[in-house]
Amino acid sequence: MERGPAPPGERGHRRLAAGFHRLLAERDLALGSPPGREPRQPTPTRAAAVLRPATEGTGRFARRSTDLLPQLLGLATAEIGHRARGTSRQLDARAERALREALDGLPRTPFLRGSVPRARMEG
Repeated sequence: MERGPAPPGERGHRRLAAGFHRLLAERDLALGSPPGREPRQPTPTRAAAVLRPATEGTGRFARRSTDLLPQLLGLATAEIGHRARGTSRQLDARAERALREALDGLPRTPFLRGSVPRARMEG
């Protein structure tokens, strides 16, 4: 199985945050001083890095399952109902209108211009 890149550690998150702060500062949108680049926490040991997903990851998965799973089941049930009634196209059209209204409500700034998709939703 092919694995993607490893998630960044604290140093990587701080580097990303500093980069975003710099971009915001260039547009006079930054609040406060930039975050420090050096980690505040000690680097975890190899054993801690191996054990963390098995301990904290399992708990996180269990917590997320209790709020996401019911919502996903509800969405799947609603989709089945719409397909059975033949109203899927109406639902898609309503979702497309809502998306278009939300996108049209965004400010027209040079920062956002060209980065907001204006195409039709594809499903």
